[in-house]
Amino acid sequence: MTELCVGGASVDFDEAKIWAYDYLANDRILSAYPAYDGYPGSPTTFIGPQDLLAPALLNVSQNPIPAYYGLEALMGPLNERLDALPLQTELATAGSKTIDHLVELFGVLEERPTKYVKLVTLSKVLHRKRPKLIPLFDAHIYWCYTLRPDAPVPEQPGRSYAGYRSAWLRAVQKDLHSQLDQWKEIAAIAPGPQITPLRALDIIGWELGKRRR
Repeated sequence: MTELCVGGASVDFDEAKIWAYDYLANDRILSAYPAYDGYPGSPTTFIGPQDLLAPALLNVSQNPIPAYYGLEALMGPLNERLDALPLQTELATAGSKTIDHLVELFGVLEERPTKYVKLVTLSKVLHRKRPKLIPLFDAHIYWCYTLRPDAPVPEQPGRSYAGYRSAWLRAVQKDLHSQLDQWKEIAAIAPGPQITPLRALDIIGWELGKRRR
């Protein structure tokens, strides 16, 4: 039996493939795929107004209008920092400098605080622009990496947002790199549009968090 790990949570690999099939290819089950992954968005590698609607396809925001305007206000600094992250860069093999760039990218949230835009919403926009590099974040992923017993990035009083994100990104990178063949196999289940191993990790992490009770 092969265990597939996301942070401090795990599932049998064969079971994970069943979850992925239901999410990606089972026509009888309604999911965010292919709506989110196939949404056209901006035709460039930078964030455009069309991309700001993508989080709604993952049921992220209960306040879509203020979230849209908040994201719109952040487009300038976000695109400046995206320019330092080539499209083909992969988190699995990224160096420390690239991780630091990602932390700086997320740091826009503190430099220009916006009430309705947090990491959950922002990551849904950014992942589509650099799908091999930028992971998605939500309460289920947080549970896997932080709240689960033996999680690799436990809560730590006094730690900065940047410090948490740096540790989280490195933990995701470890899970991605050490199990890359399995993530590729799960990603290949998608009938089209294609998804990356990083998106496959998110799908299984989301399922693990959803089923934790």
